[in-house]
Order: sequence, then C-alpha cells, then structure tokens
Amino acid sequence: MRPKPFQLMLLTVFLGIFGICVGGALAAAEDLRSSSQPGEIITMKIDGWTCASCEKDVHAALMDVSGVQSAEVSYPSGGAIVVCEPGQVNHDQLVQAIRGASNVFDTYKATVIPNGSLSIVKNEGSVFGNFWSSLFH
Repeated sequence: MRPKPFQLMLLTVFLGIFGICVGGALAAAEDLRSSSQPGEIITMKIDGWTCASCEKDVHAALMDVSGVQSAEVSYPSGGAIVVCEPGQVNHDQLVQAIRGASNVFDTYKATVIPNGSLSIVKNEGSVFGNFWSSLFH
C-alpha cells in the first residue's frame, strides 16, 4: 500500500513546525545559561499566602531589594529561589521584603532553607509546543 501524497505532506508540515518550536526553545535555554551572570542563590520557604495570585506580590517585593538579579516564586512549591549579586544582599533583607509585601488578607512569613530543597518547575516553551505536549500527556 502506497502512502497518499496528502498524508506525507501533512506529516512533513507537522514535523517541521514541531522541530522549529522545540529547536527555538532549546536555543533560548542555551542563550540564557551562557548569558546569565553567576550569583548567590538563596532559597526561601514562604508561609501565609492563600492563593497563586500572591506570587505577584512576593515577586515584586523581592525584585525591589537592591542587589536581587532574579526571583522565581511558586505558590504550589511553597517558596522562592532568589539570585542575588554576591555579597550585596543578606537573608534578613529578603525576609523583611516578603513580610512587607503582606496585606490585610495575607501575612507572609519567610524562612531561608538549604539550597536544593525547593524545586520550581517552570513551564517554558512556545504556546504551540505547550499545546501539542498537553495533547499527549
């Protein structure tokens, strides 16, 4: 039985689009690793938040601290991983910043925990790639 030209064409288009999406995501990840500057990593456990929208408050508070390069905040993981300029930020500054982000409904409490004890999985990739991977899980 000979494959039909339409089926071959459809398969070729699908593989081409999938390859572009995956290849682009891999290239972006490699660029991020090579361009990121080394920094001190501080891992924090955060209590007192009640929903995923609290992530924005905590993230903004951490980024307002002078010397913080980046912050990955995750309500489902229960904490944050902060990258700081070495020697520029102490743990108390970050704890106070998170406490200061509290509001009438939520009182945030943060504690520094050993690095590697909190894992935050980011869902990166293109919208098209995420759509296709969600179909097969």
